[in-house]
Amino acid sequence: VKAGDVVEATVVAGENEYGELELSFRIAGHKMAWDRMQELKKIGTPIMAKVVSANKGGLMLMAEAVSGFLPVSQLNPDHYPRVPGGDKNRILDHLRQFVGQEIKVQVYDVNQEEEKLILSEKSLWENEQKSILDSYKVGDTVEGTISALTPFGAFMKFGDGLEGLIHISEIVWQRIDHPKDILNVGDAVKAQIIDLNKSKIYLSLKRLIDDPWKS
Repeated sequence: VKAGDVVEATVVAGENEYGELELSFRIAGHKMAWDRMQELKKIGTPIMAKVVSANKGGLMLMAEAVSGFLPVSQLNPDHYPRVPGGDKNRILDHLRQFVGQEIKVQVYDVNQEEEKLILSEKSLWENEQKSILDSYKVGDTVEGTISALTPFGAFMKFGDGLEGLIHISEIVWQRIDHPKDILNVGDAVKAQIIDLNKSKIYLSLKRLIDDPWKS
């Protein structure tokens, strides 16, 4: 700062030994920073935040002047760790690749009293994809490619950057031990949309085939 600057400060003492008010830039800045987060949550404007560290539960970010947390559940689908068996050490290894990067997020929740700031990539992705998602409905048949396999199912990419989950029970009518018994990453497949819930899209391969158990 320099003489003549217009600034904001918080009064921390009514009068010191010199008969002057004591002020704090730090306290005023702290309040302004949290007020800014409250406003961002209200209006939903996205911001860029830098990833400073990772733990097994998510990412720590610096959002402007405030430290915030982005839980694994709030990552967008492209960044979400698809780790077989939910191995927390492998999830951590996946998350560490983002340290040092800047990512676009929305303020998801703010608690100034407890100084807790929760950020989200997923809510921003959902908003950006809403117009695309609105063009689909339950029962539609879509074509795409298998993008990942996990013990609980297969992920399929289709349309304009969308991705859905084919649960292991929705791949074929018979019971299988693992999706890799039937599918491979890169396979071109057709699937039916069986549920749409914001960013969560659930698909089925077997429902496009007659149920053999009926006969």
